Amino acid sequence: MHINLIYAEEQRSASPVSLKLVINLAAVALVVMVILGTYKFYASYRSLQNMVQAKTTELKMIDPKYKAAIHIRNDLAAKGEVLKEIQAFRNTRLAWGEQLQNIQPAVPAVIQLMELRMSQTVLSLSNNISARVFEVRMTGRTAAERSEVNVVQFLDSLKAPPFAGVVESAALPPGAFRQDPVSKADRVFEIICKYVPKALE
Repeated sequence: MHINLIYAEEQRSASPVSLKLVINLAAVALVVMVILGTYKFYASYRSLQNMVQAKTTELKMIDPKYKAAIHIRNDLAAKGEVLKEIQAFRNTRLAWGEQLQNIQPAVPAVIQLMELRMSQTVLSLSNNISARVFEVRMTGRTAAERSEVNVVQFLDSLKAPPFAGVVESAALPPGAFRQDPVSKADRVFEIICKYVPKALE
C-alpha cells in the first residue's frame, strides 16, 4: 500500500522546463519578432522612399533633356517631310531646256511662234496620290491660205517622238484660229499641249 502525503499544490513537475517558462519565452519571442518585423518594414519603407526621391531628382534632371530630345525629334520629322516634298518635286520636274530644244525643230518653216507659256498644276489622281501636270500654251501665226494644214502638221509633230510618251495631248482649243490684226494675209492660232502627269511619291 502506497500513501502520497504531498498535497497537489506542493507537487513539482519532473520536467526541467516549466510551462510558465515556456509561455514567457514564447511571449518574448513574439515581441522580438514583432519588433524585428516592424524594423524591417520601416527599413524597407525608408529605402523605398529614398529610391523614389532619388528617381524624382533624376527625373527632374533628365526632364529638360527629354523635352529637348522630343523637340529635336519633332523638328527632324517636320524637316524630313519638307525634304520628302522637295525630293518629290525634284523627281517630277520637267527638263524644259530639252523640251524647248525639241520644239524648235518641230515647228514647220511656215509657222512663226510668237508666244510660249509654261504652267503647272497639282492634281489628285484616282488613287488619292497627288501629281504634277505641266501645260504649254503656244501662240503662233501662219499664212491664212494653208493655216489649218500647217497647224495640223505642227500638232502631228508634237504627238510623235521625241514627244511621244511625254506629251499626253496636243490640241487646238475652240476658237483657236483668228485673223492676225497685224497682217490680213495671216492667221493667229493657239495650241494647248498637256504633258503626262507625274505622281508626287
